Order: sequence, then structure tokens, then C-alpha cells
Amino acid sequence: MPVLLHTLSARELAARLSRRELTSVAIVEALWARADAVDGKVHGFTEQLRREAMREAKLRDEERARGVVRGPLHGLPVTIKENIHVLGTETTAGLRARAGKRSTFDAAIVQVLRESGAVILGKSNVPQTLMAPESTNHVYGTTNNPWNTARVPGGSSGGEAALLASGQSVLGVGTDIAGSIRIPASFCGVAGLKPTLHRWSTVGSTGALPGIEFVRAVMGPLARSVDDLAFFFEALDPAQMSALDPEVPPLPVGESAKVDLTKLRVGYYEDDGWFTPSAAIKRAVREAVEHLRAAGAEVVPYAPQNAEEIYFLGVAGITSDGLVTLRRELAGEDVIAPLKMNERLSKLPDGVRHTIARGLRLFGEERVARTIDALGEKRVSDYWALSWRRTVLAREETTAWTNAGIHALLGPGYATPAPQHGATGDFSIGASNTLRWNLLNRPAGSVPVTRVLASETTRGEVRDRLDKRAQSIDEGSTGLPASVQVAGVPYREDIVLAVMRAIERGARERPGFPTTPVDPG
Repeated sequence: MPVLLHTLSARELAARLSRRELTSVAIVEALWARADAVDGKVHGFTEQLRREAMREAKLRDEERARGVVRGPLHGLPVTIKENIHVLGTETTAGLRARAGKRSTFDAAIVQVLRESGAVILGKSNVPQTLMAPESTNHVYGTTNNPWNTARVPGGSSGGEAALLASGQSVLGVGTDIAGSIRIPASFCGVAGLKPTLHRWSTVGSTGALPGIEFVRAVMGPLARSVDDLAFFFEALDPAQMSALDPEVPPLPVGESAKVDLTKLRVGYYEDDGWFTPSAAIKRAVREAVEHLRAAGAEVVPYAPQNAEEIYFLGVAGITSDGLVTLRRELAGEDVIAPLKMNERLSKLPDGVRHTIARGLRLFGEERVARTIDALGEKRVSDYWALSWRRTVLAREETTAWTNAGIHALLGPGYATPAPQHGATGDFSIGASNTLRWNLLNRPAGSVPVTRVLASETTRGEVRDRLDKRAQSIDEGSTGLPASVQVAGVPYREDIVLAVMRAIERGARERPGFPTTPVDPG
């Protein structure tokens, strides 16, 4: 039976290209055939650069025939998130007001990819304004999760994860400000890495809310496996990127394959004691612990500090303008369901909003009330206080890890498996574990472990509307991917990737691993 090229890993495709057993043109043709077969159900692409990609593929093949190989990515296809500038394409961040305008330049990451010999296939879908875990907007429509098209692929890099999981792409580039790489990776059963700030240049990446500096977006890779993720991340030269963007330090990226697992001490937790993840996510953490121990790592329980404070600090800092910028960007737009609640709250005077919060507290909705209270516009002095507290918490995190002697931390990512379309507008708390590492500026990645069992679709204690929302997401989630998150110390992505690889290798040996690509259904 012939091998289907869209099912092969990036490493295998690169090896076959190197041995002259395969051409870049053949890979691109196979991926376009796959897109023709499945993207009608997934809707992951916003633009398919078929003519340009074929031209680039032919050039890469001609170069290889002459003995010119630009690097490990030579001839390999890559897809790019819609909000990243690619010459000649739209870069709308899901806003109609920006539609029809074509980029006049390539983002720094795209320039480096082209110089490295990669072939740009096209661009992938995002949420309106990028600020939602559902990739839907009124410019390109809605992207579906390939595992279950009634579910979301995540956001804001949801199109990337969906393209990878459905076999339409080999490697993807996304951005992440509160989990926007890791959440889609976890929902779609692929791997994603949020690097340390400035590891990859964000020059040429545009958001809908300029000026969010309290938590800064980073750029990073997605792939169908951790092996491919590490291959992609380690293939790009930081010095090349630094030449285009001086904020990127020209520091070498460590080789994750050289990390000795037997010398690592990894902390883990199933529940931060503040918001309980779904049963399948907690089981995935327990299984990941087993895989790490089998690989020789020392794995110890660890209680993450300040979980509640870090979440509300993030909410308060990100919305410190009182959501004025969000409201301005959405003016004249038909607002998507996941953003409607925040858009409405942003229009309320502080007094009215605080009155609503007080009323919610009377009904036991403390977590929702505190979230609403955190949304108000801050004075400069208050913003400075938030920024300083963020710095203090980051330093406390470093001290706590040092005292515990851990090199990495394993735990939940998003609190549930992939939600139904339209179910996330009042559930920002689901991203509390991913937002944590953006706020504290630590590299973190998502790795698939297992799939939801039928016995894991109900919850124990249901205290408030957030628990009820999580319960409604869990219902009917049987078979969806369940992933875990691994965080590390700044600039040690090699350790994060090594831990993720050990988890994935063990998980692949067990029944129920969410193997991709999957046929959409």
C-alpha cells in the first residue's frame, strides 16, 4: 500500500528529500490534494498560496539538484497564522475593517523561513481580534476541530492546529498571549510551544489590540509531534532572526535530544486548588508522570503558588484600558459570540459593573464577580502597581522552583477538552494555567497524551456557573484529545521539549493516544 505523503512527519519528509527519494513539489501537491479532500469540513485556511507555493517548491528542488541546501527546512511546507504578515496576503486579525488590504512585506519570521528554504503554503484562520479560544470571524468564517466538527479547534492559532491535525500542513507558525498556541494544540491533539519572550521575532505580527505590553505576545511553532516541533524550533538560527530584530538575542538554541532525562527533576500537579480541570486532563497528567518516570526522570509533587492571584492579575493587566481598545476595534463589526460578553461589559460604567459583581457574590459566584471587577480601567499608578506585582510573582516563582530543585513543571493546560462552538464566552478561566506562563515569561508547551473516556464526561462538585460551564463542555467529549502542559525556565526550551518528547513517546505506546492526522468528523 503506497505511503500517503500527508501522513508523514516533517523529519521523515526532510530525510526523504535529503536522500532524493522525494521532491518538494510532490509534497506540496499531496498537501493540496489533502486540502481539497478535507478543508471543506475543517475550514482552516484563510488563503491558499497554491501558485506561489508551487513556484517556491520548484525552486527548492532545483537548488537541491545543484547541491544547494539552505538548511533542515529546505523544501518543507509551512503554514502561517493569519495575523502574521506574508507578502501579498490579507492580515486582518479577523476584522472586516482590515479586509481587502494586502501585506507589502514579510514578517521577520517569514523572511527567515524563506531564507531557510521553507515553502509557504498559505495562512490559517483566527478569532475576531485574536482574543478568543474559538477561531471564528466574519471575514473567513469558522474553523472546526477535525476530531469533532461540532467542537472548536481553539484560538487564536486554531486554524494552524486544525490544519496540522487534519493533515493539510506539516509545520505551523502561531502566536501566543494567554495560551493561543498551546490551547489549539491541546484541543486538536498536536504539539505546540510558547517560547521565552523574544526567542522568535514578533516583527510583522499584528494584533487587534496594540499596546498590550503587560503580557506580550510571543511567536512559536506547532507540529503534529514533539519530534517535529523540536526539529522546527531548532532549525531556525537565532542569529538570522536577531539580524532582522535586535530584540531577539543571538543565543544558540539548545538541542533537546542531548538533554539527559535522568538528571532532571520535574514537578507536577493535577489541580492548582482553585479551578479543577476535567477528569481526562487530570488523568493525562498522571499518565504523563508515569511516562517521565519510565524515561528516568525524577518526578515529584509540586503545588503551584498564587494560582488565583496570577489569573486575576493577568485579567486586570490585559484589560487595564477598560476594554476601550477592544470596543474601538469592534466598532461597526458584528461581534462573534465568544466576545459579546466582554464587549457588553466594556460599555458599562464602573458603578454598574461593580453592582452586578456584588449581586453575583450573593449567589455564590465569587469567581465570576471578581473577574468582572478586574475589568475596569486603571489609573497609571494602579497599572504600575500591577506591573510591579507581576515582577514580584515572577521572582517568587524562580525562588520556589530553586527551593524545590525542579527544572520543569508538568500540569494541566486548558481546563477542559475542546468546547462546543459558542461555549467559551464566559469561560476565560479555562485558560488560567496557560496564561500563568505568559505572565511569568516562562517557556511552555502542550503535548497530547490520551483521549477522553466515556466515564470522564461528568464532574464531581459543581459550585458555580464556571463549574457548570465546564460540565457542559465535558458532556459529549468522549474521544477528544486530552493534553498536558510542560513549563520550564527562561531560555531552556530544550528542557521543555525533552520532557514533552519523553511524555509523548510513552503515551504513543498506549491505546487511546490521539494520533494525527485524523479524517474530519
